Amino acid sequence: MTKKRNIQTIAPLLADDFVDLDKPIFDTDTYSVFLDNNASRLETYKKYLICKLHDSWVIDTKQDNDSFTITLNDFSTYVFADTLIEKSNLPINSDYISFPLTIELARNLKVEYNKVDDDGNLVQIDPTELDVYLYEQVTNLDQEKIEIVFHFWKSNLKDDKPGERIIVIVSAKYLNVTENQDQAWREVFGDKFNSLYEYFKEQFDSNRYVSDHNECEKLIDEFEQSKLTNERKPTA
Repeated sequence: MTKKRNIQTIAPLLADDFVDLDKPIFDTDTYSVFLDNNASRLETYKKYLICKLHDSWVIDTKQDNDSFTITLNDFSTYVFADTLIEKSNLPINSDYISFPLTIELARNLKVEYNKVDDDGNLVQIDPTELDVYLYEQVTNLDQEKIEIVFHFWKSNLKDDKPGERIIVIVSAKYLNVTENQDQAWREVFGDKFNSLYEYFKEQFDSNRYVSDHNECEKLIDEFEQSKLTNERKPTA
């Protein structure tokens, strides 16, 4: 008989979305230290960890040979762009813009799709379409292997149910992240807002929360105010 695997032991960071917990079971401070200590191995992906890709919708997933890729519309950049379009009354339809970021895991690849039952037990399923990236936990990391437990939302548009949560466990030897947001930004806005975009990226990299419309409005306002202050010539 196959032993049941529970989300509380497989990926405790994600557990409270599936089961009621009497108390926290995951130490985020210890996890942050773990990520910091492995920054060189995680490379670019590290700056997106712990919820910074939350709500990014899935553009594409692909698995072939020994590689698994997830391409997302980076939610933070999208929200910032959408806020700028609205605030500046730009003739751009934000329904048709995206800022792609691709996560690739390759070599010695293992990929497993799961649902989670009411008790938190993982139930393996066939690969399925994924719609929204929710969270992740890096659960294993050394020079030969990196394992990530991804948490996605799958919409059920043809059913009465609103959707369901899917856990995808991926392990591989190599991890690579390709950021295409800069190119996409130029395609949408040209060169007009380059300085503002660079300021947005600086704030994102500083771990400021910038994935909310109101926060993006504040960011734009403070950038414009600082620009006026810097350009103002001193009076005699």
